[in-house]
Amino acid sequence: MSLPSEPNANNPYAPPAEAAAAPVAEVSLPRDAEIREQFERGKSGAAWFYWVAGLSLINTLCALTEANFGFALGLNITLIADGLALGAVQGGADSSVKIFALGFDLVIYALMVGCGWLSQKRVLPVFALGMALYLLDALLFFLVADVVSIVLHVFALWCMWAGFMAFRQLNALEQRMLMAGASGGL
Repeated sequence: MSLPSEPNANNPYAPPAEAAAAPVAEVSLPRDAEIREQFERGKSGAAWFYWVAGLSLINTLCALTEANFGFALGLNITLIADGLALGAVQGGADSSVKIFALGFDLVIYALMVGCGWLSQKRVLPVFALGMALYLLDALLFFLVADVVSIVLHVFALWCMWAGFMAFRQLNALEQRMLMAGASGGL
């Protein structure tokens, strides 16, 4: 007896026998460990924004109190603002110039912390913007030929880039999982 190619007489909505026997393409889904690894790598890359902001704040406090100490990983733009304020105060300006410089610096630090926070939430355009701003800041170190700061900025940018790419890959994995779920491949 052969199978009918027409719908079943008992169930008119049943697919024809040859359609039921068609092979189903398998979708390769990521493992939990792979997802967790990408997520942790992305968070780690985004956390560099916090390090930059924190070390820059320490640099600002040291500069404005005229301590001879600082971190090479900090932001150059805030060091410039602090240096200008100190120069103005030493030139006879009111010490409130330091407060203005500190206010400017705090806005920059808030921008860095905001980039870190949104980057860890996988807002990739903000992640890219933060890296671009940090790259511009690194280029300022070329003006003063500070090799150590340049190398540390490049290292931090490399770590940020690795985090950015991990989040991009994680987003692609999630899209693939959604597509597999929508097509019934789960």
